[in-house]
Amino acid sequence: MIVTESQNMKATPTLLFLFLSITLFAQTISVSENLLLNKVTPYVYIHTQGNNNGMVFCKAGEALIVSTPASDEETGNLINYVRDSLKADIVGYIIDRWHTDAMEGLDVVMQHGIPTYSYAGTKDIARKKGLPQPEMVFDSVMELEVGGSKVIAHYPGEAHTKDGIVVWIPDEKVLFGGNGIRNNNGWVGNIGDANLAAWSETVRKVKVLCGTAMIVIPGHGRYGGSELLDYTIALYDTTGRGWELNSPVLHQRPYFNGNEFLAIAKEETHHNGITTYNDAVVYYQDATKYIRIESACINYIPGEQRLDSDNGIVSIYDKNPDGDTLRLRVPYERLIVFNVEDSIGLRVVLQRFGSLQ
Repeated sequence: MIVTESQNMKATPTLLFLFLSITLFAQTISVSENLLLNKVTPYVYIHTQGNNNGMVFCKAGEALIVSTPASDEETGNLINYVRDSLKADIVGYIIDRWHTDAMEGLDVVMQHGIPTYSYAGTKDIARKKGLPQPEMVFDSVMELEVGGSKVIAHYPGEAHTKDGIVVWIPDEKVLFGGNGIRNNNGWVGNIGDANLAAWSETVRKVKVLCGTAMIVIPGHGRYGGSELLDYTIALYDTTGRGWELNSPVLHQRPYFNGNEFLAIAKEETHHNGITTYNDAVVYYQDATKYIRIESACINYIPGEQRLDSDNGIVSIYDKNPDGDTLRLRVPYERLIVFNVEDSIGLRVVLQRFGSLQ
């Protein structure tokens, strides 16, 4: 790659900052067998359980945590570590989206008497789904002060979910992007609750608000610099792709006959607990949506309530009283669909977008 002088001058500060953060501040702490803290600046840590990330900002005896680990136990372990080992008073806990990999431990946080914050839409979704609800909410932007530094939460618009937010610490030039920001060369991820028509534009807004970020923390995978914003914008850019998105046309729901699953296939085989559908159309539903998969080969594992397919086209329809609407119809390369639980419903995970040609 040829880099001009102006490009080089622009890229160097971010790369240098990342190098220095890794060299000078890098510290991995095992909070428990399943929970890690990675120190990326003198005051900022990434908490990670499995592949799920959150953030801890700890300065001058005060701490703010963003996103819970994906279990009550690890949420409690994180709170105890911040209080006992980092010697900080936890002045707030921000929930960045309604999925359980971001708020599974919210009830534990509240049991510890820690003030909780979220976007108003997150609380509304949690209420409708019977999930624990954050106490204090904001509509578009919220500023808190932690250890003498500003922490700013922004709701930039729909992307991975309807309610995802980002959290920006200007003094540290650290951005927690949540699941709206993808790690470089990672999977497309779960689009089960996504607005693909808005995702790129939403991240463009984040770039305007927080484009000076030197460290960007995605909801999953390794952190990077502001290049993760550009990567995500390009990943979900709809230009010239021929995707069908957010169609207003009403559709009649397939007849599931009281089941969650419906398959129409030219050929069906069974081997080692796996059902394979060839030249098939498969439907799968939860309480709020159903999906349609068109593929030459779809594998179904009943014991795991899981579908696998290497390539094809996936459509997601939202259920409405007056008729169902198509939210997206896109080609894929490697698809996994599984049912997590009633409150979350179907996860529709893509490795890559395919081509309609």
